[in-house]
Amino acid sequence: MNHTGLPASSAGDPIYHLATALLATETVDEALSAALPLLGTALDTDRGIRIDLSHDLTPALTPGFAIPLIAKGRAIGAIVVDGDALDPERASAVAGLLATAIATRRHAAVENERLLQEASGLKMDVVSMLSHEMRTPLASIKGYASALRIEGIGWDAGTRGDFLQTIEEETDRLTHLVEDILESAAIDAGLLRLQPEPILISRIARRVIDRISIQTNRHRFVAMFSSNFPVIEADSQRIEQVLTNLIDNAVKYSPDGGLVVVRGEVRASEVVISVVDQGTGIAPEHLNKLFERFFRASPEHRQHIVGTGLGLPISESLVRAHGGRIWAESAVGRGTTLSFTVPIHGAAERDV
Repeated sequence: MNHTGLPASSAGDPIYHLATALLATETVDEALSAALPLLGTALDTDRGIRIDLSHDLTPALTPGFAIPLIAKGRAIGAIVVDGDALDPERASAVAGLLATAIATRRHAAVENERLLQEASGLKMDVVSMLSHEMRTPLASIKGYASALRIEGIGWDAGTRGDFLQTIEEETDRLTHLVEDILESAAIDAGLLRLQPEPILISRIARRVIDRISIQTNRHRFVAMFSSNFPVIEADSQRIEQVLTNLIDNAVKYSPDGGLVVVRGEVRASEVVISVVDQGTGIAPEHLNKLFERFFRASPEHRQHIVGTGLGLPISESLVRAHGGRIWAESAVGRGTTLSFTVPIHGAAERDV
């Protein structure tokens, strides 16, 4: 016997040919089609042979009539041979090969179907989410633009200004959505490059805070960086993009407002930037999914939260491209801390 538990065979042995043929198949039907012409020589018989997968047989060899196909102790069918007096050892080896091939391919088919269903469900979720995120601003733009064009209504300057501001805000929302999708696709295709230069992350953080703070009156923002926080080599635009995503995420997931702190810490070979909020927090089972594309935490509030779920995955790719790390710490009801590192000595220009 060899290490497979089958009779030792050489490249010229019919059992070897049967095993090789089965290995080249992917489905049960392919395995049956490949095996049937070879079973006669493998069993050393010229009698009629058929494979019957409808038999519910006990796991006992019955030479000359039905050779049970046993997989994991369960009969899944039989090789049925006309007549009797087959070599039991050879018959058992052939049946073992075929049973293993059938069982393995059945399991693979079930697993593939499960994965397809999961992928289909994810695809539908993504399509549904994207269509919702696009329809909402489009509906607002259409509604307010149509209202401005209604003849016979003299909108006052203040009302026209409000309508135009809403149209502008919803247009920006659509622009950010499209940019996130294109950015994600470009990262996947390896089309982005970093352009490192000496930057002050503290200055970038304050600029992002100034921009986001005018969009909310429920949040207070604090930047905490030491006066001697080092200059580092990094891509200014990409670091600002990461900070924007993290601070924007903190605002979205603290709908009741509160304090958002952006702080910097200097370590031996890197700086650590953290964004801390007082929001809803993230359940432990969701933390490891936070940087997956299209994932959004807090499903109970999801319908009120704008975004594609691409901001954090994009941020992770950009941080890693700088040679850094990004992670999240959170507890439900106690807020979230998102942190990332950037090497102090920077990195050479590289592909993302």
